[in-house]
Amino acid sequence: MNRPQPPNQQQPSLLAISSIAAGLVWWALNLDSPMVNGQIDWVIALIYFMAGLFTLHAVIRLLENISHFIDFLGSRRPSGQHGSAAWGKTKEFKNDLTKNKTGPFWGRAIDGSRPPLFFDYASNAMTVAPAGSGKGIATVVTNIMSIKHSKVVADFKGELVCMCKAALEARGEIVHVLNPGNLWSDLIGQGDAYNPLDIIADDLTRLGGLRDVMDDLREMCSQILPEPEGKESDNSYFREGSRRLISDGTLFEAMVDLFDTTLSSVALLKENRTRLEDMARWVAGIDIEGNPHPDGPFPIEHTEWAQGHDPQDVAEFAGLVRARARNLIALMSGGDSRTFDSFITGSQIALAPYAFGRLAPAMGRSTFRMSDLKEGKKPTTLFIVADASRMEAYKAFVGLIQWCCMTAVKRHANKERPVYYILDEATNYKVNGLENLLTWGRSYGLRLHLIFQDLAAFERVYGKAALDTLLSETEIKQFLPGQRSPKTLELISKQMLGDQSMMSIGTSRSVEQQGLSENLSEAGRPLATPDEIRRLLAGILFVRQHRPILFMPTSYAAIEPWRSQVGINPFHGKPFKKKVKIRL
Repeated sequence: MNRPQPPNQQQPSLLAISSIAAGLVWWALNLDSPMVNGQIDWVIALIYFMAGLFTLHAVIRLLENISHFIDFLGSRRPSGQHGSAAWGKTKEFKNDLTKNKTGPFWGRAIDGSRPPLFFDYASNAMTVAPAGSGKGIATVVTNIMSIKHSKVVADFKGELVCMCKAALEARGEIVHVLNPGNLWSDLIGQGDAYNPLDIIADDLTRLGGLRDVMDDLREMCSQILPEPEGKESDNSYFREGSRRLISDGTLFEAMVDLFDTTLSSVALLKENRTRLEDMARWVAGIDIEGNPHPDGPFPIEHTEWAQGHDPQDVAEFAGLVRARARNLIALMSGGDSRTFDSFITGSQIALAPYAFGRLAPAMGRSTFRMSDLKEGKKPTTLFIVADASRMEAYKAFVGLIQWCCMTAVKRHANKERPVYYILDEATNYKVNGLENLLTWGRSYGLRLHLIFQDLAAFERVYGKAALDTLLSETEIKQFLPGQRSPKTLELISKQMLGDQSMMSIGTSRSVEQQGLSENLSEAGRPLATPDEIRRLLAGILFVRQHRPILFMPTSYAAIEPWRSQVGINPFHGKPFKKKVKIRL
C-alpha cells in the first residue's frame, strides 16, 4: 500500500482554517443583524456568509482528518492472514483454573495479576525439562503436594520421598514406598514390598479368573522381556520362546505356592534345568521314561483354589497346562538342544535382576495391594524409588511395577476415581504399551504426567509413533526455561506457537509528488523464533485450546504452606526457603 504524504503548503492547515472561522464567527456575533428595517446590509451579510463558509470548511477538514487517522490506524493493524498467534492473557484462561487452587500446578503466569496456574487434566500431561531447569523443585515436588488424589511417583534418587513422605502423611494420606536399594532408610524407614505375580495368583483364586491367567502371563512376560523398539528380526522367535519359558515356570510355581510365588523363585527355577524338567514332568504326569508319573500328575482339579471355579473351566485349564508341560519336556529332551538353550538363556537374562540381590526382597510377599490406589477414603501415594547408580537393573524393576500399577487401575471397578502418575525421568525406563495408554487411559481414571529432558530422548526410547501420539494426546504441555535441543526448539517455534501477522512500514521520497511515501505491507513471522525461545527466562505452557501461556516456574520453597511442610532434601542437608510468592 502506497500512501503519498503531500507537503503542508499544498493547502491551509486545519488550524489555520479553524482560526479564521473562529475569528469570523466572533466578528459576526458582535455585529448587528444583516436585516435592518426590511433592508439587507450586504457588508454584514457577507461577513455572516464567510463565517458560515469557513466554519463548514473547518468541519469538513476535521472529518477528513478523523477519517485519515482511522485509516492510518487501520492500515497498521494486521488482518491476520499470515497467522493469528499471540500469547495468552489471564482473562482468556482464568475460567479454566481450578477454583480452590488444588490439583496439578504449573507455575505462575507473568500476565496481569500473575495468578498461580492450577490446571487439571483428564488424560495426559507432559513436561520437557532440560537439565538444570529446576523441574524437581518447580514441577515434581509442587505436583506431589498440590494433587490431593492417589498418586504414583517415580523417584530415581530417593530425594522426593525424603522430602514429601512426612508432609503427605501429616495431611492424612497413606504412603507406600518401594525402595529395594534401601536408600535413605534412616530417614524414611523400612520400605514396602510388592509381588508382581500377585496378578497371576489373584487370577487363580478369583471366581472366573482362570480365563485371564494366560493373557496376564503373556502381558507380564512382554513387560519382563519386551521387543526392542523398531528392531524386528528373526530373534523375535527366540524372544517369544524365552517368554514362553518364563510363563510356564511362573505358572508351575504359582499353582503350588500362589501368593508366595516370586520372580526370584521363578528365576532360580530357570537356573536349575533338572528341577525345571522334574516340575514339568510332575505337572504333565510323565516320568523320565515316558511312563505315567508314580505320584500322578499335579492334582490341579483338587487344589483348594480350583474349588472356586466352574468345573468345566478347571478341566480345560488343566488340559492346557499339562499340554504345555509336555511340550516343554519334548523341547528339553529333543535331539537338537540348541533351540531350548537359546530359549532358556534368554529367560535367564530377563529374570536375572530379580533372582538375587536387592530387588528380590522388595518383590517378595506384598505388604499392600495396588488396588489401594482406587480404594479407601484416604488418598494413597506410592513412591517407586530406584538407585541411579544401578539403573540397568532398576529400570526393569521400575517399568514392571509401573505396569502392575496401571493394570490394577485399569481393572478396578471404580473408573471415576483418578490416579495420577508422575513419571519423572520417563526416558530412563520404558513403560510398555505407553502409546495405547495415552489414548484410552482416561477411561479408567489413569492420568499420566510424563517428565523428560527433551523430545529426541523420548523418541529414542519409545519411537516416533509414540512421540506423535504423546504430542496429540496430551492436554497440557509444559516447556520449562532453558530449552536447547534443536528438535524441541523447532517444534515449539514452528508447529506449536505458529506465526503472527505484522505490518512492515517503509518510506520513500517521490520527486513528482514532492514528498514522502509510506510503503505498508503485511507479513508473517514466528511468535517466537527458536533462538528467542532458547533465551527466554520464562517457560511456555500449552493448555488445551488456549493460546500459549508465558509463565515463571515457582519453587515449592516460595509457596506457603509447602515451604514449611516439605522436608529437607538429603542431598543438600539444610532447609530450602525463598521469599514467599504464592500463598495458598
